[in-house]
Amino acid sequence: MKHIALSLLALAAGAVQAQSSVQLYGILDVGVTSIEGYGSGKRTFVSSGTQLGSRLGLKGTEEIAPGWKAMFQIEHQLYADTGSQNQQTPISGTALPARVLVDIPNTIRDQLVPQLGASLQASLNNRFWHRQAWVAAVTPAGALSLGRQYSPVFATFGRFDPHQAGNVGNAFATLTVPTGLEVRIDNSIQYVAEKDGFRLNVMYSPDEKEVGNGRFWGISTGYEIGGFDFGIAHQRRKTSEGLDSLENTMIGASYETGPFKLWGQWIRAKDLHPVLGAQLRATLNASTAIPAVLKPAFLAYGSQIATALGFDGSLSYVGVHYKINPTHKLVASYGMYNDKRAINADAAIAGLALEHIKSKRTSIWLSGSYVDNKEVQQILPYSQGLLYGFTDKPGRDASALSVNMVHRF
Repeated sequence: MKHIALSLLALAAGAVQAQSSVQLYGILDVGVTSIEGYGSGKRTFVSSGTQLGSRLGLKGTEEIAPGWKAMFQIEHQLYADTGSQNQQTPISGTALPARVLVDIPNTIRDQLVPQLGASLQASLNNRFWHRQAWVAAVTPAGALSLGRQYSPVFATFGRFDPHQAGNVGNAFATLTVPTGLEVRIDNSIQYVAEKDGFRLNVMYSPDEKEVGNGRFWGISTGYEIGGFDFGIAHQRRKTSEGLDSLENTMIGASYETGPFKLWGQWIRAKDLHPVLGAQLRATLNASTAIPAVLKPAFLAYGSQIATALGFDGSLSYVGVHYKINPTHKLVASYGMYNDKRAINADAAIAGLALEHIKSKRTSIWLSGSYVDNKEVQQILPYSQGLLYGFTDKPGRDASALSVNMVHRF
């Protein structure tokens, strides 16, 4: 997550480099994870990207004139445990919680679930520059960038996340599958400015007639002074059908004093018309395998499932860093998701992590978490490297342990 902050800071930087430069960089993050919450016993496996996400990137700058420069960044997401460039299917075997399939007839369910799975995996397709791909012009008045970029709310989330948007203790687990917080935005235009501790980020993405995703806009601002940092952000998406879709609002703050750093944030997620619904309806309408007389029923049940996968709730998330000594840091956190819908899919997650800094570029992480799933909720711990999916039954709690090495180059 530090790379998100660095990218935004680089865009807003006023200083001009003496000459053009291109840098090859990357992160290899590999370890062993043990997770419990579905099936019998624990499952232990080699995993990639548990803490920071394995990646390979290129970034560069070129001086155009005093106070002006061009910049670019392209970043590939890879999985160092297998060499793959695509995220794996959920290790739980399902991308759908049981609650969304209640009262769906089996004959319709058997045909809808594969279609839903394909739509849920749409963002995990064979996209080489999955993480970032943008070009920017930096001026004395700020920076303008275009391409695939981090959304304003997610960039703010990363700034105030004690786990840097990684490791199995992260409360972001409550906002995944499908996402309750948009991470990266395609076809986006972004303006970034920073001055005297103040920062501003404005983003817009037009409707380019893609099925599902419609127009997007977002804005964030913040102020940093001494050991105190504060940020607020808001963003909204429409579907390609013109319906109001995912809406996020967040407030975050941090304070550093001595060996301690305190973190806190609140995120609102509301999505009563997920883009998944528009994608599914387009697929069903185009299908020749479904008799015309049955299509209204399939469309009705499909919309019911898609709506059930939406969000209407808030995440309250706090944490603390404690620097034990120059080479060891302890991280503790607690997050609670409050679902405002009638189904009451609440959950809470506690996380603990220890970083051992071996050198300037290499760290070893030990992390763990416990998820308290309420009533109908089925959350498994989160990881950047694997889509874990859901527990095998509603209300079942889950836990995870992970040890991994992170090497930067």
